[in-house]
Amino acid sequence: MAGDRDVKKGRVIDSPRAARVLRAAFYAVLAILLVLGFLVPGHPDFSWERLPGFFALYGFISCVVIIAVSKILGKLLLTRKEDYYDW
Repeated sequence: MAGDRDVKKGRVIDSPRAARVLRAAFYAVLAILLVLGFLVPGHPDFSWERLPGFFALYGFISCVVIIAVSKILGKLLLTRKEDYYDW
């Protein structure tokens, strides 16, 4: 596999340990940003933006919607029957 070959060549970023470290770092940054969202007062334009954690929830729901819509579009537009290329 290409991933194993790259790890052997010295690309540390593709190793499972590096992936775990990066994932933990991303989760830590997300947690810090969520906590800061509760502590730092913002300048809300709308009343719902005053809810604690609104932007974190908004971002999460947006990502879920993007993934769901892309899966649906991929299923509708890209997926072909198993014998599509058989003439």
